[in-house]
Amino acid sequence: MNKLVKAVFTLTSFSMLDRALGFVFKIYLSREMGASALGVYQVALSFFFVLMTLVTSGLPLIAGKMTAEYEARGLKRTNALTTAGLLLNGVISITLIGLVFALRVPLTSVIGNEESANLLYVLLPGLLFCAIAAALRGSFWGKERYAAISIIELLEQVARIGLCVLSFALGFVKTFAATLSLTIAVGFSMVLTAVLYAVKGGRLASPAKELKPLFSSSAPISVLRASTSLVNSLLAVVIPFLFTTSGMTNEEALAMYGATVGMAMPLVFLPITVIGSLSQAMIPTLAKASAVGNHKEVKRQAERAIDFSVVVASLFIPMFAGIGAECGELLYGNADAGRFLQMGGLLLIPVALESITSSMMNSLGMEKQGFVNYVIGSAVMFGVAFCFYGHFSAEAFCLAQAVSLILSTSLDVICIKKRTGISLSFLKTTGVCLLLAVPCIFLTNWIFNLLFALPQLLALILSALVGVGGMAMLGVAFGFIDVGRFNSRKKSSANLQKRLHISL
Repeated sequence: MNKLVKAVFTLTSFSMLDRALGFVFKIYLSREMGASALGVYQVALSFFFVLMTLVTSGLPLIAGKMTAEYEARGLKRTNALTTAGLLLNGVISITLIGLVFALRVPLTSVIGNEESANLLYVLLPGLLFCAIAAALRGSFWGKERYAAISIIELLEQVARIGLCVLSFALGFVKTFAATLSLTIAVGFSMVLTAVLYAVKGGRLASPAKELKPLFSSSAPISVLRASTSLVNSLLAVVIPFLFTTSGMTNEEALAMYGATVGMAMPLVFLPITVIGSLSQAMIPTLAKASAVGNHKEVKRQAERAIDFSVVVASLFIPMFAGIGAECGELLYGNADAGRFLQMGGLLLIPVALESITSSMMNSLGMEKQGFVNYVIGSAVMFGVAFCFYGHFSAEAFCLAQAVSLILSTSLDVICIKKRTGISLSFLKTTGVCLLLAVPCIFLTNWIFNLLFALPQLLALILSALVGVGGMAMLGVAFGFIDVGRFNSRKKSSANLQKRLHISL
């Protein structure tokens, strides 16, 4: 098992467990708080995530990439690099906290909900905690110490859930309790990360030579990822507003937003956790290959990763498109969440492709162009959404997101092709996978209806397994999933370009 496969396996295992806990926790929150309160909470989180992304995205990613390059070249500059990250992130986070307090009145007006604004201030100490932890984690990612950092992230999730459940039991205001538990949990995670860094031999060193290259390389990514979060924050304001233009009250609009973004979207993203793990693991791998001029390896890994992402995402289309409505009703007790889950199946492949291609753009040093591509896609999304002014619905929201993802991904692929010369064979894979998904969607729904006598949860599980299994078998039959990979490590270059090899 090569190092990349091991890294993906490690990250996926922990990430799936982490997201599974988060998913169960989201169900718990939705049932305890209700869609309207969850919408208020989600608005506060969306604005906090904009700030958090500025210190937890670009800098640790680039620090990991630079650490991998230093390790490949035998340069002993990683401690200085980590110290530079701590200094930069510390200054940025403290500045952001000060700005938020200074702009309290206009910010509350922009958020449009005083309770959401108050929750944002409860979250602010967590920004500094996240900044420190992120700077330290960049070192671990660059040295490919994925297991240790994954355990800490898992413990953070467990701490958050435990604190929240305890606070609910003690009678705290639920929106406040959910918010405070997150702040305390990220502080706990920061302490564990700092201890781990010291135990692994990490030390502070003069950051003078590393500050400029780290900042100049990470700033575009931070802005890009913050723009992603900013788009989500704008959505938290714009989407409820558009719902009100369709005749909903403000409370109904927040409830609809909570049902779609707070309830349905986390479940849509859960099955493609493995793609996020691959994206994270590829950064140091591609950075090393690019640093030593191994362009053939860069091209090979890029093509395989894109095909892999398409096939993994397509496996779960029948589950969402076939029984998404029933899943939403059972898990959340909310018909709107179920309706969006059913439509969310069509977003799986665009989300997967956007995730993997944007990661490649960062790995190949095209962060600025990636940012431009994302801005273009986001602008088009809002344009499409406002085309439904007065008639806005969950379906229109889903369509706007799909158009945005497809456009930004297409622009990323064009840039990657120019840099690496990758083929566009994934387009054929995508088309065939979508065609194969159609009969599997009907099969999944038919099996669910056939099992009406069973408990609904069991019927959903069995029908989902049939849908995923059906897609997997068709993938094997059509050559997109190569079971021969389990028995042989050597494949011709022609097969590598035409097939997806899944190794576990």
